[in-house]
Amino acid sequence: MVRGGAGGDGASTFRREAHVPRGGPDGGDGGAGGDVILVVEPGMTTLGDFKRTRHFRAGDGGRGMSRKAHGRNGGDLVVRVPPGTVVRSHPDGAWIGELLEADARLVVARGGRGGRGNVHFATATHRAPKHAEKGTPGDEGWIELELKLIADIGLVGAPNAGKSTLLAALTEARPAVGAYPFTTVTPNLGVIALGEERTAVIADVPGLIEGASEGRGLGHHFLRHVERTRVLVGVVDGAAQDPVAEWRAVEDELRLHDVALVERPMPLVITKLDLAEVRDRWRQVRDELRRDGPEPIGVSAHDGTGLDELRRRLATALDEAEARAADEPGPEEMRIHRFDPLAEGWQVVPEGDGFRVQGRRIETAAARTDFENDESRDRFWRLLERQGIDVELRRRGAGPGTTVRIGETELEWGED
Repeated sequence: MVRGGAGGDGASTFRREAHVPRGGPDGGDGGAGGDVILVVEPGMTTLGDFKRTRHFRAGDGGRGMSRKAHGRNGGDLVVRVPPGTVVRSHPDGAWIGELLEADARLVVARGGRGGRGNVHFATATHRAPKHAEKGTPGDEGWIELELKLIADIGLVGAPNAGKSTLLAALTEARPAVGAYPFTTVTPNLGVIALGEERTAVIADVPGLIEGASEGRGLGHHFLRHVERTRVLVGVVDGAAQDPVAEWRAVEDELRLHDVALVERPMPLVITKLDLAEVRDRWRQVRDELRRDGPEPIGVSAHDGTGLDELRRRLATALDEAEARAADEPGPEEMRIHRFDPLAEGWQVVPEGDGFRVQGRRIETAAARTDFENDESRDRFWRLLERQGIDVELRRRGAGPGTTVRIGETELEWGED
């Protein structure tokens, strides 16, 4: 839950000085509420902290004061997130934004506006107004945070294909390795040296099984991470009962999730070449795999076979990916205009034993009205009259005692 700070109320005060019997209004404005802001922290790699802390609220604005003094603004609340965080609203899943670069910022809940003090409402015919506006509440709602791994190279393959072992052989990373499926349940990262002055981030992500695009196994958790890698490496388990069929199942799941994934540069490696049974059928597996793609590389993470060739192939694939990105036109700026009939207008709908008045302007006006103040209440009633809302309520049957709800404000229709 994120909640922007509420705006402070405006003040309804008058000058009180010796020899100035009618000093006039001098109520200051309320301060603005603070925002809730997500900021990328480069060193963070997980969203685990949010399992313990789920509510975030920015500071409220201060009340206006006499002598036209403004209330203080509420403090912003900065929430640190790792790079690669995608933000959506909950529960509808609507896209809000994503945070990729260090120190990138995204406001997820804006603070409310401070109310105006009574000094703003003085006129030539009404020189001593008691009316002052209340501050509006800040934005409030639940959001979903999803972390998508950012890496240059992603190792993809079936469970227990040897991805983690290969990652450890290519980098200084030390992922958990075991002779059973799904040893890796969260992505592992390492830095691979591709030359004297060139490095790249390489990721070993959880294994993929048939049906992963529909959520089976660790499917969705896996596929969301490969979306951001520039190069994928297909890791084929040379010791599998049918290595080619196992890889084709992985390739199909990638294609079902997003066909663009299999169109990226994707070197293939056949692992476990140090095993005698793998060496015996290496040529047959290689010949079957290269019919539809590039020449596979046979590797062994234990004795180093093929690792230098793999590094050269990865450097070439990254160059190809960068060339493709440079040739592709960038996304054109697009503006979406949505017509919202309630942005300026209003409507009356039945609700329970009463009615609800909907419309952004009238709801904001209700939130800013102090209904304990006779002058403020009368001012709001005149607004209902000017917009014709009172006529529509009467037409729909509103009478004494009828409940009328406007935003979070609940009113009772009176005799007059």
